[in-house]
Amino acid sequence: MAMKPEIPLCVPCLSGNEWPHVKDALDTNWVSYVGPHVRRFEELLSEASGAPFAVAMNSGTSALHIALIEAGVGLDDEVVMPAVTFVAPANAVRYCGAWPVFVDVRPDDWQMCARQTREFLTLGCERTPRGLVNRQTGRTVKAAMLVHLLGGMGDVDAFAALAAEFGLCLVEDGAECLGASYKNLGMAGPNDHIDPTRRIVATSFNGNKIVTTGGGGALLCHDEGVARRAKHLSTTAKADPIEFYHDAIGFNYRLTNVSAALGVGQMECLPEYVTRKRAIAERYASALGGIPGIVQTHPEPPQCRSTFWMYTVRLDRPARPVVDALAAEGIVSRPLWRPMFELPHLRAAALWGELPATRALCANSISLPCS
Repeated sequence: MAMKPEIPLCVPCLSGNEWPHVKDALDTNWVSYVGPHVRRFEELLSEASGAPFAVAMNSGTSALHIALIEAGVGLDDEVVMPAVTFVAPANAVRYCGAWPVFVDVRPDDWQMCARQTREFLTLGCERTPRGLVNRQTGRTVKAAMLVHLLGGMGDVDAFAALAAEFGLCLVEDGAECLGASYKNLGMAGPNDHIDPTRRIVATSFNGNKIVTTGGGGALLCHDEGVARRAKHLSTTAKADPIEFYHDAIGFNYRLTNVSAALGVGQMECLPEYVTRKRAIAERYASALGGIPGIVQTHPEPPQCRSTFWMYTVRLDRPARPVVDALAAEGIVSRPLWRPMFELPHLRAAALWGELPATRALCANSISLPCS
């Protein structure tokens, strides 16, 4: 019996000048993290994101880890974040020896809920000489992590204002929204609600992202000192160009020139990719809207122009049997992530409330083929 042809979930599009850029990196023997393609890739990221400083790294998780270190997050601190996310941002918090505090998402657009975050910071915490302390755990809350989900963007203004009001740093996980815009600015554009030294954005170039370097990420910011320290820490904190003198605990996190060459070719096509992704989303919305069993098609948050990175719908039933049924027809789909508080290594993290929108969204949502 012939196998059904497989429709993949999301595969990279290599349609630009990736080959000549990578060939140039190889021909010139610039293969490590030093090289002209790294610099050019960082320039293109700055232009597209609206952040004047970009530091390319070997993964989005690495960028998040460095961002949290820059935010002063350390042992037994806490970071408030949404319970709906890929595991990477929660893992990055744990890399620092800190703990997440999970809040709900908004049911209308699936982005982190600023109202509930304010409730936690106001009712669940108290201001002390050592900072904002979680009444439940006794830990100090150091940062808010706004995770921009599925190509859309959360309310940056609201979270920047919250972070400033409560003395927190704002770290944004923009792994899924490169090419998106917020209030007509790039995804890491300037924000007047918070000191630029207190806001850092990370993004990802994993194989399924809208722009890929195979694996990679970047830290984006508006302060030169933050960028300089991030580059230093991600290059093993080597403090002397000749001597092997390292002045801090550093990390081998920099992106290679070969990977950056691939990224340069990808970035040159970013506007085209975003246009195509939005066209796919429009076609899905037109075809699936009003179909019984589909409760909600992929929303676009207000004040955001989404990339619709992974087109997702919420069903009126558990997702996994539908995913299995589609697989039997040769169509690859995926359930949305498990709620972070259900993962074994995160069960000791604090929750604020029952998180009903998180539970419903994670149980009943599937992501559809969207290459």
